[in-house]
Amino acid sequence: MNLQHLKTFLLVAELGSLSKASDRMRIAQPALSRQMKLLQAEIGVPLFERHRNGMKLTPAGDELLRRVSGQMRQLDQTYADVRSLTGAPRGEVAMGIVPTVSHVLAGRLAYRVAADFPGIALRVVEGYAGHQMEWLQRGEIDLAIMYGPATDFHMKSTELLVEELALVGPPGSELNAATPVPVTGIATLPLVLPSRPHGLRAVVENAAIKAKAKLNVRFEADSFRVLKYLVEKGLGFTVLPLSAIAQEAQQGRLAHAPLIRPKVMRQIILGVPESTTSHATRTVIDLTLKEIARLVATGQWHAHIHFKPNPDWARQSQR
Repeated sequence: MNLQHLKTFLLVAELGSLSKASDRMRIAQPALSRQMKLLQAEIGVPLFERHRNGMKLTPAGDELLRRVSGQMRQLDQTYADVRSLTGAPRGEVAMGIVPTVSHVLAGRLAYRVAADFPGIALRVVEGYAGHQMEWLQRGEIDLAIMYGPATDFHMKSTELLVEELALVGPPGSELNAATPVPVTGIATLPLVLPSRPHGLRAVVENAAIKAKAKLNVRFEADSFRVLKYLVEKGLGFTVLPLSAIAQEAQQGRLAHAPLIRPKVMRQIILGVPESTTSHATRTVIDLTLKEIARLVATGQWHAHIHFKPNPDWARQSQR
């Protein structure tokens, strides 16, 4: 199978248009059209159907896209890895990350990557743990930072940190950082929480089960920025790590109080696929661990570090 035809297929599928793909690749449209005809002839089924707005994938095209997109990324990554064996790491690294951690870490990490390793192109993809596992398995991302515990997943992983969660409410709600609230106390409050696939929702519900409390979920919001907005406007209370609300708390836009009986904690882990990680990915992992350690040491992230300086599986992948 011609690799160039597959690359063209992926771009046409992404853009939904032969003309747009032609402009992007700077190749005449008839040449791209011929490539797609040859690929469809080789596979034996139509991959696209035309409509007035461009090209739409058929079910067979959807399946081909699902199966080859990650493999083509891995092949490109392998080429970049081999080229960088005698020099600085190069290539694209796709990093899945849960939104509340992305809020604290992603921008700072991207700055470090750009400053220290300009040959690495970092792509940050926010998503839930379930989505990230699917992306890892398909080869669409190279590492993931998500809720633990690590034993819940079949992959190479290391625990990064454990962070305490707090009850968060609107200004004037009388929540006080010096006055803890028992988990049973949130049963009487209207809550704004993510939907059930979200790891944060599972953490809060597990704490409620331990306290034998029933939650009153008034609104669901899978964007934590929307969640904070709803709380700030007085529509309810939520549970979040302090790292996710530091700016709003400092500005007096949100109030918070510790939760007790039990304390509500979240565990954050880093995982990679079972396959060998690239030089660029290992470099990003190393920078991630260093940046987390720096944020915790300087008090910008109130959490407890649980990782080794260089996890065993990361060392093994470099041999």
